Amino acid sequence: MELEPEQIDDRAIEQRNLDRRKPSLKTLWGALTLQRRRSSQREGDNLNSYTDWYGHWPLAATFTIILLCFADAFLTIVLLSKGAVELNGLMDYLIQRDVHLFTVVKMSVTGAALVILVLHFNFRIYKYIAVRYVVYALVPLYSLLIFHELTMLANI
Repeated sequence: MELEPEQIDDRAIEQRNLDRRKPSLKTLWGALTLQRRRSSQREGDNLNSYTDWYGHWPLAATFTIILLCFADAFLTIVLLSKGAVELNGLMDYLIQRDVHLFTVVKMSVTGAALVILVLHFNFRIYKYIAVRYVVYALVPLYSLLIFHELTMLANI
C-alpha cells in the first residue's frame, strides 16, 4: 500500500510536532548550541529586540555578578559580626530580623534585576545607554564593592 504525498507530509508534520513536545537530550543540546535565534530576522531590527541567544559574554557577566553578590552577602555578614553598620535601611531591617531572609531577598532582587536586564540586552535606555553596557559595567562596579569590603575587613 503506497501513501499519497499529502499523507506523507501529514505524518512528517505530526512526528515533528510530537518530537517538539517531548523534553529530550536533543532539545537540551539544541538549546545550548547554535540552533537558537541569535539576532532579529530583518536587518536593522537588532535594536530593541529580543533574541533566544545572547552569547557567552552576557552569560559570563551574569554568573560573575551572581557570584559577586554571594560574596557581598557573606562579607556583609562578616563585617556586621565585627561591628560594622549596614547603611541600607531595608537590608539592615532584614539582617536584624533573620540572616537567611536577608540572603534570600538580596539574591532574589539581584537575580530578578539580572533577568530583566539580560532580557532587554539589545535595548537602549533613554535612546543613549545600551543595556548591554549596563550589564557589563556591573561586573567592575560589584568587584569594586567587594574590594572595598575586603579593605574594611582588613582594617578591623
